[in-house]
Amino acid sequence: MLGEKFDEALKLASDLHREQTRKKTPIPYLAHLMAVAGIVLEANAYHQFDNIEDIAIAALLHDAIEDQGHKIPCCRILRL
Repeated sequence: MLGEKFDEALKLASDLHREQTRKKTPIPYLAHLMAVAGIVLEANAYHQFDNIEDIAIAALLHDAIEDQGHKIPCCRILRL
């Protein structure tokens, strides 16, 4: 179900959002991204998406461009 592409996306999300916290809290922003990916993965148990890995990756990276786009090397996105 989840493979190396997901691992790379999780690492990228972690690298990009490492210093970021949820607004006005000490909660690491990565917790939000992982929670959204978790919701997607759990929903797959009931809806059986054909491309669940890609959807979970989108959940992990849904704020990457908006929040940290200036830090993303183009080649890193293209590999995902």
